[in-house]
Amino acid sequence: MRTEAAVAVLPGGVSAYLRHWPIIAQLALIVLIAHVYQLEGAPFRNVLWLTSAGFLISIALPVQYRLPLFTCVSLAAIFVVFGLADGAWLIALGLTLIGICHLPIALRLRIALLILVGAGLAALRMGTIGSPWTAAIWPILGSMFMFRLILYARAMKNDQGERTWWSSLAYFFMLPNVAFPLYPVVDYQAFRRTHFDTDETAIYEQGILWIARGLVHLVLYRFVYHNLLTDPADVTRLSDLVQLMLGTFLLYLKVSGQFHLIVGLLHLFGFRLPETHKLYYLAHGFTELWRRINIYWTDFMMKTVFYPLYFRVKRFGPAMAVGISTAAVFVTTWLLHSYQWFWLRGGFPLTLPDALFWGVLGALVVRGALKELRATKALKRRAAGWDFKMGVRAATTFFLFCLLWSLWSTESVGQWIWMLASAGEVDVKGIALLLGIFGVILILGGFDWEASKRTSSSRWRQPWVRSMASLMFLLLISLPAIRDLGPQPWGNAMASLRNTGLNVQDAAKHHRGYYEQLDVRGQINAALAAADDPSEWLAPAEAGIIRNREDRIERDLYPSLDLVWNGKPFTTNTFGMRDREYSLQKPAGTYRIALLGPSHVMGNGVADGETFEHLIEQRLNKERAGATQRNFEILNFAVDGFTLPQQLALLEDRVLQFAPDMVIVNHYHRGRMMTERYLGKITWKGIPVSDDLRAILARAGIDRVDRGSVPVPTELGRALARNAGLNPRMPQGEFEARVRRVSNDVNDWALERIATVVRDNGALPAVLALNAVIDDAPAEIPNIEAIRRAEYLVFDLFDVFPAQDRAALRVAPWDDHPNAMGHQLIADALYAQLIRALPPANLQSNTQK
Repeated sequence: MRTEAAVAVLPGGVSAYLRHWPIIAQLALIVLIAHVYQLEGAPFRNVLWLTSAGFLISIALPVQYRLPLFTCVSLAAIFVVFGLADGAWLIALGLTLIGICHLPIALRLRIALLILVGAGLAALRMGTIGSPWTAAIWPILGSMFMFRLILYARAMKNDQGERTWWSSLAYFFMLPNVAFPLYPVVDYQAFRRTHFDTDETAIYEQGILWIARGLVHLVLYRFVYHNLLTDPADVTRLSDLVQLMLGTFLLYLKVSGQFHLIVGLLHLFGFRLPETHKLYYLAHGFTELWRRINIYWTDFMMKTVFYPLYFRVKRFGPAMAVGISTAAVFVTTWLLHSYQWFWLRGGFPLTLPDALFWGVLGALVVRGALKELRATKALKRRAAGWDFKMGVRAATTFFLFCLLWSLWSTESVGQWIWMLASAGEVDVKGIALLLGIFGVILILGGFDWEASKRTSSSRWRQPWVRSMASLMFLLLISLPAIRDLGPQPWGNAMASLRNTGLNVQDAAKHHRGYYEQLDVRGQINAALAAADDPSEWLAPAEAGIIRNREDRIERDLYPSLDLVWNGKPFTTNTFGMRDREYSLQKPAGTYRIALLGPSHVMGNGVADGETFEHLIEQRLNKERAGATQRNFEILNFAVDGFTLPQQLALLEDRVLQFAPDMVIVNHYHRGRMMTERYLGKITWKGIPVSDDLRAILARAGIDRVDRGSVPVPTELGRALARNAGLNPRMPQGEFEARVRRVSNDVNDWALERIATVVRDNGALPAVLALNAVIDDAPAEIPNIEAIRRAEYLVFDLFDVFPAQDRAALRVAPWDDHPNAMGHQLIADALYAQLIRALPPANLQSNTQK
C-alpha cells in the first residue's frame, strides 16, 4: 500500500516510466545514433535532447497538460538554436501573424492584412529594407508560416470547433521545425484532431518506428551522396548517365528521412499524424507516385486547389473537371515551389527545367487520373505473391521518373540534352547497371506490400521489433570493426556513412537539385556565427583587393595596398605581392624562393605577419643562414583563386624577373575545378591563349577561345551577349562538360610547362601540395603523374591538418582557410621538408655558427 501511494504522488506515476521503458530505451538509442553519425547538424541534436527531456516529463503528466508542455518546449528550442535576440524576434513576428488571424474583423480583411504584412516581410527578406534581426531566422520563419497560414485560415473559415492559444502556438512553432527549414506541410485540423486520439503507447511506438526509418533514410542518403553521385559534367558514357540519374533521384532519401524524423518526433508528444511517404520508389504509375512521394503536399494541394476547382468545373463532366483540376495543381505546385525557394533562399526562380519538369509530370499524372476514371473495374491485386505486370509498371515508372528528376537537377535544358547524348557511348557497366536496377525494381515492385501488411500477423510486423532492428543495425555498421572487415572500397563506403562534409563535387560547387539547395542549415549556422562577429565578412573582390585583367593572368592583387580585411591587416608591396618590399635585383648572398598559389597561400583571413611564408622566411634567416648564403627571401606571389595556368602566366610575366633559385607552385584538391572556372572566364573575356593550350581545348570541341565562342549560363545572359554582338555558341552546361574532359590535361600541360620554364632559367621547380582546412583530402595529389614526369621537388602537406583539430584551425566556421594556428602548423611542416631539400652549402644551423 505504501508503494502504491508513492507511485501516485506524480500524475501518471512511476508506472508511466515502467510502462514505457521500451520507448525510453529506444529513444536513448536514437540520441546515441544521432551523435555517432553527427546527423543533421547541431540544432537537430539540441532539439533531440529537448525532445527527450520533454517526452520524459510529458508521459508523467495528465493529458490536459501535455499540449502546453509541448508548446513551452518548442518556444524554448527557438532560444536554444537562435539565441535570445533572434529567438525573440522570430517569436514576435510569429505572434504578429497569428494575432492577425484572430482579429475581430471579417475573414477577407484578415487575409488582406496578412498579404500586406507578408509583402512587407518579403521586402525585408530581399534586403530592400534593413531588419534588426540576422538573416538566420528567415528560412525558419518562412517554413513555419508560408503554408501553415493558408491551412490555418482555411480551418478558421470551415471549422467552428474548439481552438485554444496552446494549439495555435504549438501548430506554428512546433518543436522540430527550428532544426528543419524544409518541413512537411502539416494540416492544422489533422494536427489538432489526432492529438492523443488513441492509445498513447501505440502512438509512441509508431513515432519511434518512423524516427528509426528516418535515420535509416538519412544514413542511406550519405552513402548515395558520397559514393554514387556524379557531376553532370563528368558524364561521358552510358554507365555515367545511369549512375547520375539513379544517384540524383536517390538523393530524395534526405527529404523522406527528414520528414519521417519530424513526424516521428511529433508522435512522441501525442500527435498521431499520418505517414509522409509510402514506398514511392515502387509506385506503379505516376498518379500513384504523386500520391506517395510527399503525401502531405498532395493533401495540401487537394484541399486548397483540386477540390475547390473541381466542384466549380464539374459541370463540364468528370473527365474534364479532373483534367483541369489536376493541371491546376501542378501549375500551382510549380509556382509554390518557387515561393518556398524565396523564403528559404531569397530568390524566386522560374526556370525552363522547372517548368518542363512540372509540366511533363503534371501531364503524366493527368493521364493516369483519367485512365483511373475510365476504368470499368478496380484493379484486383493478390494479397500475396508476385505479379509480373505490376513489376514492369513499377520499373518503367521508376526509370521515367529518374529521367525527369535528372532534368530538374541540371543547370539548363542544354546541359541535360548534352548529358543524355552520352547514352550513345554504350559500355558493359552501363548495360549491367540498367539491367540490375530494372531487375531489382521489377522484383520488389511486383509485390503488393500494403496487402502483405494487412494479411501478415508475424511478430516482425510489430513496430517496436522493426524499430529496434533498424536502430541496432545502424549502431552495428557504425563500429570500426565492421568498417575493417572488408577491402578498402568497403571500408571507404562504411566510413562515408559518418562523413558530415561535402562530397568531391559539392566541395567545389553545390549540386543544383531543388531539395539539396533548400537545405540551408549551413547558411543559418553561418549567419548565426556571423552575427557574433563584429566585422563584416567580405570576399576579396568586395574588399577591393583583386584587380581584374584582360590577359592570361586574368586577376592579380592591387599594388601598394594598406587596409584591414575581415579584421586583419592586409598590405601589398609595389609589385602587387602580399609581402614586404623586395628589390627586383637579387642581393648578393641571397637564396630566393618564389611562391605561387591561391588564397590559402596568399593568407586569406590572417594578418600580414601570420602567413606561413613569412614565418618560414623569418625562421630560415634566424636559424639556417650560412656563411656562403647569408640571407633567404621567400617572395609570395599568391593570388586568391589562382589556378595552375595562372601561376604559369604570372611566372612568365613577372616572377622570373626576380631571378629566383627555387619556384614553388601550389596544387590542391580544388585545382581541377578552379582551372575549369578559369577557362570559362578567359573564354567569356575573349582572352587569347597559347597555341598548345588552344590545341588541348580543341580536343574537347572548344576550338575558338575568343569572343566568337562565349558560354553563358542563362537565357538572359545569352540575350545580353547577342546584343553585345557576341555569339553564345554553346550552353553553359555543355561548355562545362567539354571543359571537364580536358581540365586535367590543361593542368598536366601547365605543370610540365612551368617545370621547363623554371629549369631554363636556372632555378629548381617544386610543388607544394597543400589544401585548405577541409575534412576529406583526396588520397593522392591530383596530376601526380605529370608532377613525376616533370621531376618536381614535392613538398607533400596534403593532409597536414589533424582531423581532431580542424575546427580550431579554420578562419571561421563558414570559411575553411587556415587561421594563424593553421599557418603556424603549415610553416613548421614545410620548414622541416624545405631544409632537407636545400643544398647543404646554403644552410648552417645555430650549432655550427
